[in-house]
Amino acid sequence: MEPTAEIVIIGAGVIGCSTAYHLAKAGITDVTVFEMDQVGAGTSSKSASMLSMQFGRDPLLARMAQYSYGRYMDFEAELGSPIDFRKTGWISVAAGEAAANLRRHAEGLQSLGIPTELLTPDEVKYRYPELNTGDIELGTFGPDDGPFDPHMIMWGYVKKAAGMGVTFRQGEKATGLRIEAGRVTGVETGSGFIGTSTVVNAAGPWAAEIGRWAGVEIPLTNRTRTIVMTGPLPDIPADRPFVEDETVEWYFRPETGGVLMGMGNVPAKSPEAALDSEMVNKIVDHAVHRVPVLEKASLLTAWSGVRPLTADGRPIFGRLPGLDGLLLNCGWGGMGIIQAPAAGQLMAELVRDGRTSTFDTDGLLFSRFVEPH
Repeated sequence: MEPTAEIVIIGAGVIGCSTAYHLAKAGITDVTVFEMDQVGAGTSSKSASMLSMQFGRDPLLARMAQYSYGRYMDFEAELGSPIDFRKTGWISVAAGEAAANLRRHAEGLQSLGIPTELLTPDEVKYRYPELNTGDIELGTFGPDDGPFDPHMIMWGYVKKAAGMGVTFRQGEKATGLRIEAGRVTGVETGSGFIGTSTVVNAAGPWAAEIGRWAGVEIPLTNRTRTIVMTGPLPDIPADRPFVEDETVEWYFRPETGGVLMGMGNVPAKSPEAALDSEMVNKIVDHAVHRVPVLEKASLLTAWSGVRPLTADGRPIFGRLPGLDGLLLNCGWGGMGIIQAPAAGQLMAELVRDGRTSTFDTDGLLFSRFVEPH
C-alpha cells in the first residue's frame, strides 16, 4: 500500500522547517518533509545570518519582520533551542540616489515604530571609527539587529516538529507531482510515491522547477551573492555593528575573530551556484575602500549562495490558481531567515483555516503577476 501524508512539504530550508513546526503546533502533524540533501544544506546555510528589522523594504514586510523578531526573542523558551543571537546593531550608509532611498526607507521604518536613527557621515564615523565615510551622504542605525545562527534555528524547528509527529526524509528528492482532474494527488520521489492532497512548495531556488511540474512558470529569478570570510583581524572589535553600503550593495560584519563580507546580485546559472571568483575580487576591492584596515586581512574562505527573487521583492505565498492542493511559500530571497517565523505561521493558518489571520497576505499572492492590480 502506498504511503500517504496529509501535507507534504518540499524543501527543508528554514522556510520549510518553520512551516513544518507551525503546522504541528496548529495540530496538523501528519506532515512529511522531503529534502534532497540535509536540513539547511541549500541557500539557508549560505546567508549573512543576520536578524534584522532594517531589511523590510515595504510596510508589510517590515511588520512581518517585527513579528518574526519578537518570535525569535522567545525562540528558546518556545522550542527549547538557543539561536546564539547577539544584539550588535545594523548601520547602512549610502550616497546619491541610494541615500535618498535610504532616507525614505528609514522614515518608513520609524513610522512603524521600528527603532531607526538617521546619521550624518560624522555620526557614522563616531559609531564606527574604522569606516571610510568621506564619500557617503547619509547613514542609518538600527540598534536591535544582530547576528544569529540559522542552523540552530532550523534544527530547533526540526527537533520540535519531529517530536510532535512530523516526518523528515533527508536525502530523498521530490521528482514530480501527480495531478488528477485539476488537483494534486501526490508527490513522486526518488524512493517512490506518496499520496497527499496538499503540497507546500518551500524549495527556495528550486521552487520554479516544482512549478513546472504543474505546468506553471513561477516568476522567480535566482540571483547569486558571494560571501568572503577573513582570517583573524583584531583591528575590528567583535561587537561592531553589521554595515551595509547600499550604494554598491556590499556588507560586512565581525565573525569568529575576522570579518564576513558579501556582495553580488548576478543571475545564477543553476540553483547550486559555484563560487564567483570575479565577485570575490570586487568584494575585496570595495572592502579596502570602505574599511581601509581590511587591507591587513587574510582570505580564509569564500562561497556563493543563490537567492530566489521576485520582480517586486516580495515572496510568493498562498494558493496556485487553477490547481487545488499546491501551496506556495517561496521567493523569500535574502530574507528567509529573518521572516521564517511569519512564513511558517501564515502557512499553518492558511492550511488550518483556509485564510491567514496574523497578516493579510493578499499582496503576496501568485495572481499579482498575472492579474492587474
